[in-house]
Amino acid sequence: MTKSTVKFSSLAESYYPGCSTSKNAVRCLSRSIKRSPALLAELKATGFGPYNHRVLSPRQVRIIAKYLGSPK
Repeated sequence: MTKSTVKFSSLAESYYPGCSTSKNAVRCLSRSIKRSPALLAELKATGFGPYNHRVLSPRQVRIIAKYLGSPK
C-alpha cells in the first residue's frame, strides 16, 4: 500500500470520505479500530497507542487494511 509514513487523519479520510470533517473521520476510524480486539492488539504490538497515533508506519497501515480492507 505505502512505503512511507501516513498521517492518521489522511488514512481516516480515505476510509470515511463521507464524514463532514477530518476530526469526524478520525473518530470513525478510531472507533472501528477499538471495535476489533484482534486489530487493536496487533497495532499495540507495533507501539500504537490511544494518544500516539498521529503518524502511522507502513506496517501499521498494512495491519489496518488487513482487518478493515482497503480504503474506498
